[in-house]
Amino acid sequence: MGLVDDIAVLVNAPGADPVKLAGQVKKVLGTGANAVNLHESKYQPSGQGGRAGSYLDLYRRAATTCPGLSWTVLAAIGQVESDHGRNPGRSSAGALGPMQFMPATWAIYGVDGDGDGKADIMNPYDAIPAAAKYLCASGAGGGGRSLYRASGAGGGGRSLYRAIFAYNHADWYVQKVLALARAYAAQYK
Repeated sequence: MGLVDDIAVLVNAPGADPVKLAGQVKKVLGTGANAVNLHESKYQPSGQGGRAGSYLDLYRRAATTCPGLSWTVLAAIGQVESDHGRNPGRSSAGALGPMQFMPATWAIYGVDGDGDGKADIMNPYDAIPAAAKYLCASGAGGGGRSLYRASGAGGGGRSLYRAIFAYNHADWYVQKVLALARAYAAQYK
């Protein structure tokens, strides 16, 4: 079809059989393409077999991999980036998935969180732990509990601010994430 390498196409077809549609898309795009049916159970939080049963569970579990990172920061990023997986398609900047990773960043920080042998940018079981890994590598573990100080003085708060800024290079973004994280912390005491 003349598509550029490493490009994702999101097909929204209400009423269509997702299994049949994924097969048809793969057939049209050819053998080099990978068609993913986002309705497959592995892409849906189920709560079965010890797996997380919701995005909230995924955020909480992923935060435990980075001591000092609050799950509320992951939840806030998930809300801003894709409304908790409701809009995981390619952004105007080229980011993908429920946590909106740039493919180059994913190549470094992608995680196989569900143990299926593949780090899948579109899978929340992989993307949310990858976001925790990226934030931790950017210094969030040193300031995850400093939500109220992140924009002001205090070493821990500055490191959290910088880590969120590394995720998306915009001060408005950091402020929005921190405000949402504080709201989650107040709601889920």
